[in-house]
Amino acid sequence: MRRREREISAAVIAFLFFCGFLWSRFQKEVYTFPQMPEPVSGETADLSEKAIAADESFDPNIRPSATGWTNFRDKKILVDETFSSNLPLVVIDTGDQEPKRGVVWDGEKDYYVSTGEDPYAYGEIFVIDNPEGTNSPKDSASVHSLCKLKIRGNSSGNYDKKQYLLKLIDEDGKPESRNILEMGGDNEWILNVSFIDKSLLRNYLAYTTAGEFMPFTPDAKYCEVLWKDGTQYRYEGVYLMLESIKEGKHRVDLPAYSDNGTVTPALLRRDRYNVNGIMLENYATERQLTSGYLDIEYPKKDVITKKGIQNVTEQVSRFERALYSENWKDFVQYRAYIDMDSFVDYFIVNEFFLNYDAGYNSTYIYMDYSGKLYMGPVWDFDQAMDNNATEIANLQTTAFHSAPWFDRLLQDPIFTEMIIERYAELRSSILSDASIRAFTESVIEYLGPAIDRDWARWGYYYTDGNYLSTRMPDGSNRNTQTHREETEKILSVLSQHGAWMDERLDSLYQFKKITLEEAKAQLAGQSVNYSPALAVLFIAVFQISVILVIKYDNES
Repeated sequence: MRRREREISAAVIAFLFFCGFLWSRFQKEVYTFPQMPEPVSGETADLSEKAIAADESFDPNIRPSATGWTNFRDKKILVDETFSSNLPLVVIDTGDQEPKRGVVWDGEKDYYVSTGEDPYAYGEIFVIDNPEGTNSPKDSASVHSLCKLKIRGNSSGNYDKKQYLLKLIDEDGKPESRNILEMGGDNEWILNVSFIDKSLLRNYLAYTTAGEFMPFTPDAKYCEVLWKDGTQYRYEGVYLMLESIKEGKHRVDLPAYSDNGTVTPALLRRDRYNVNGIMLENYATERQLTSGYLDIEYPKKDVITKKGIQNVTEQVSRFERALYSENWKDFVQYRAYIDMDSFVDYFIVNEFFLNYDAGYNSTYIYMDYSGKLYMGPVWDFDQAMDNNATEIANLQTTAFHSAPWFDRLLQDPIFTEMIIERYAELRSSILSDASIRAFTESVIEYLGPAIDRDWARWGYYYTDGNYLSTRMPDGSNRNTQTHREETEKILSVLSQHGAWMDERLDSLYQFKKITLEEAKAQLAGQSVNYSPALAVLFIAVFQISVILVIKYDNES
């Protein structure tokens, strides 16, 4: 009897163990997503110091014709050493050399190609940033370096007010890292403020806001640029001294490149085709599922090996194979391959600021040794906040829902719920109307008379350029005529769009493939759909156990 009891007990235990095994296998196969190592933590940009108070030593009523201004001719303003500013000064001396663009659009090839000549002008840069806050060309420089610079930007390279890529070099022409305006040491910088942004605010407002919660957001500091012109200085206006997006300790801080293993840390950029880049042949690009191209920015072309390129390609492609799968079980595997929080924040920042170009161009993605994809850093907001020449911002809808990758991510209601909850958190603090207005007004107060000087230099375009060619539905002109008008336009646009998002952001659920409840049930393992093979095997094991029990009862 005891032997039979042991037999039946063993049979029942075996049955229960097998059921547990089947359940665990089912959970792993259907509902448990592959676990990835924790990502390497990156530094979060601390930009709080940017909300600085105005320099009270300057009278905001002083006009550009005050001391230091000598003449205005041929769209040129010259100043002498008596010029002073509460902003840091960047003085550039390249002698008779002028920077060039270095690229030109090839209509037949449909992308930019090199001009074949060295676009750089070589010279010196002096950064003057006195602790007391008053800066003049005659003052000692806090940073002095040899440099080379070229005109940057594709369409923006044609504007009168140029943007420049600045590289610091030593006497041998090799890169020299310097800490400019306390933003951390590096050799590569950008003199930025787009000619089309007469407010001088858009990039600074977006970068500073995003920098409070998004890692590696570029740091930026306002300055006024003077170009040495004989014994005087050519006034170029208000600029941002801006960190370029690149791998580096004070930029996108990624692990050093190694050719070992199957994971390669990388910095990618989605944009137009770059004939000189490392263009990925990834899953979605090859099948024309996304617009634009992905280019490897780091590791550099002369460092990364074929194996490294293959690793990066596979890291992107495995995410895209899941994301573009029509099988729901395969689709949700995308969650294992990305940092969802970074994708959520990227969506919110670009949607809130109405940055229609993001996701398509000037879009950055990085990966560490976890192999996961992180969205960011954010970049290029000069056409945001209703500043696109031909497309009027629609404040009563979302635009980012159609961006590459995000149009598929929104099929997952879990991702949409994350956006809605995160937006509510940010909207109650840093994205609130009160916070945005207070910060904007503090920036305007800090800039003070520098705004007038910049408008004196470039006002012919700000007021008469009619950059915004598309008129409002009522026929009114979208172009403002004063800096205050443009500022109020930005604040109004953000307030109206934010109010719509407050009430209607849940409209993103229209893109879902299953309900939120079903998605949550799947994550919790509460919804079970056995495959036919598993069901047959389960029944067979159960019947064998029943037979053993009946046999035991008859014998006893």
